[in-house]
Amino acid sequence: MKSLFLFRKFWLLLLLAGAAAPAAAQCVINTPPAGCPVPFVAIDVATGQEVQALCVGRPVRFQPACGRTVAANLLYYTATITSGSTLTLPPGCDFPTYKLVNNTFTSGSVNLITISELSNPSTSGGTGTIYARNFQVYGSPPPLITVQACARNTASLLITDNGYDSYFAQIDSGPLIGPLARGTVSLPAAAGSTITVTGHYNTNTLCGGQTSAVVPALVVQQPRIPTLTVQGPLPGPIDFTFSGLRQNTTTVLLANLLQVADPATPTRFRAVVGFAAPTTYSQTGFQGLYRLANYDPCGLDSTFSEPVPAINLTAASANNVNTVSWLAFGPVASYTLLRNGTPLATLPAGTSHYDDAGVACGTRYTYRLQTTTVGGSTALSSEVAVQTVSALPPPPPLLNASFDLQNRLTLTASQASGAALAAGGQLRYSRQGGPGALDFAAVPTATDTLRDPAPLATLLAAPPCYTVRLQDVCGNAAVASLPTCPSLLTVVAADPEGLTARLNWSAFRGPGGAASVSYRVLTLAPDGTVLATSAALTGLSYLDANPPIDRQIVRYRVQASGGGLPAGTVSYSNVASLVRQPRLIVPNAFTPNGDGLNDVLELKGRYLSGFTFVVIDRNGQEAFRATDRSQTWDGTIRGHAPVNAAYVWRFTLRDEAGQDFTQTGTVTILK
Repeated sequence: MKSLFLFRKFWLLLLLAGAAAPAAAQCVINTPPAGCPVPFVAIDVATGQEVQALCVGRPVRFQPACGRTVAANLLYYTATITSGSTLTLPPGCDFPTYKLVNNTFTSGSVNLITISELSNPSTSGGTGTIYARNFQVYGSPPPLITVQACARNTASLLITDNGYDSYFAQIDSGPLIGPLARGTVSLPAAAGSTITVTGHYNTNTLCGGQTSAVVPALVVQQPRIPTLTVQGPLPGPIDFTFSGLRQNTTTVLLANLLQVADPATPTRFRAVVGFAAPTTYSQTGFQGLYRLANYDPCGLDSTFSEPVPAINLTAASANNVNTVSWLAFGPVASYTLLRNGTPLATLPAGTSHYDDAGVACGTRYTYRLQTTTVGGSTALSSEVAVQTVSALPPPPPLLNASFDLQNRLTLTASQASGAALAAGGQLRYSRQGGPGALDFAAVPTATDTLRDPAPLATLLAAPPCYTVRLQDVCGNAAVASLPTCPSLLTVVAADPEGLTARLNWSAFRGPGGAASVSYRVLTLAPDGTVLATSAALTGLSYLDANPPIDRQIVRYRVQASGGGLPAGTVSYSNVASLVRQPRLIVPNAFTPNGDGLNDVLELKGRYLSGFTFVVIDRNGQEAFRATDRSQTWDGTIRGHAPVNAAYVWRFTLRDEAGQDFTQTGTVTILK
């Protein structure tokens, strides 16, 4: 047998090497015989089934086909890894060395294999025949799947694997379902069921991987549109925020869908756009009800958000009234109308317009409607601007006349509420009485104040009254305001020493005509700080029994309230002052003998500050000088003991009123 094997090997080598011809000419893949396009086949060892592809780890046996018979000792099969469509023979055409045992092959990896067959004519010599075929070797990995629960005891099976040609599914131990392609399919599987998926190849159904997954419990998500904001006139851009969205597992079936219904048919929704899972979104849309739909992975059932309205706002103006209108629809709990970004009115559901009469002609206003739904979502309408127009005369303004701390009479016009007048108009102030009737030049409403240049003394001699006329920006003129008359104040000493003060003032007349007026007397510091305030008064005079004792000049002003003035608004009279004379008291003698009685010379009096007090001896020499009331003289002169004698003194002072005050006298030292 050994020699036979050696002979056979030698004969085959000679055959393959080609002693009489080049080796390349002998190692040629032959064309299949006529009528036999496939000279040999692959048979699955386990099932005996012919296969067109191989499986990793699954043995196959090769054998001649088309009725060809070749003796086992003359037949060789080899397996060589190749690439593309190339047919690759064993190295050096050495079939005996690379012969497959029992013509059987088991691949250990995924690749492309060339199976080549060598059949020899006899053991004694001759030229052999070579046939070759390429076989794809497939692996058997578990398919990649995702299983999600759906409504009505169904489940979504998503096959994302791309290795197999087809797939079959089995629910628990039920029948096979398939073949299935890659992608999503709905299966009748309740929560807790096991779905097993097997992948197959078309060229060898015996190669297959398998994987299983349990259907989870169904989780129902409630979508919501927390905010909807219309950014301009509709149709136009609308901004949304979303919550409760589903996460997509495939781009084929989008889990979230924005829908819209026309206000005329609020129950008939149609799709606008589908998307993955954004939290914010912008869409060009129109007036209508918007809702968010979440579809389950099977696309069978869905949950819907509460509808939220997209509202288009319009506005018009006539006769100093701005009318804002909108279409009321949807599950609205209430409306809040904003004017210039500030809440103006809260309105019930079903309201469709609002008349804003608190406006001024010629002024531009912006409006926006904020909607709160029953479920708590918020929608903002488009913003609309309108300029107020009117042919009606505006209401007369309120006029206040008041003095400032510099005794300048200032006239101020305002709305009845006390708010500033709308810009763009004109004011014309007039004076009646006083120095004489006078129409002042027109001033713009943006200025809204005017000072009467008449001197205070002239006004005190004849208290005036004032009116104002308004012409708004639309050219409409109001009637003149009611006359306003400021209080004019005078003050005199109520006793010879000026220790009490009597105040009298003219009656304040406010824009309310005969409306009652309340007065308070304010005592002021030189810088205008209020030192004291009297109780409320209704009369036109006041006795101040306790003016400040440390002030030579006492300043007063009267504060008037009421009389038709808006709450928190007052009118001030002029500042009136009471000037009191300084008083100096100097003893005519003192006794510096150390007995504790009259030992020093000290100054007493009222309103003494910033003075100079000098004592002169009989030789004309300065014996003592003081500039403050705390300084006293003990009679010593330049360190020498007191000398009994008469001394001359001189006191000089520039008082608070700017007047010089001088006083002289003598004082005697006694022991």
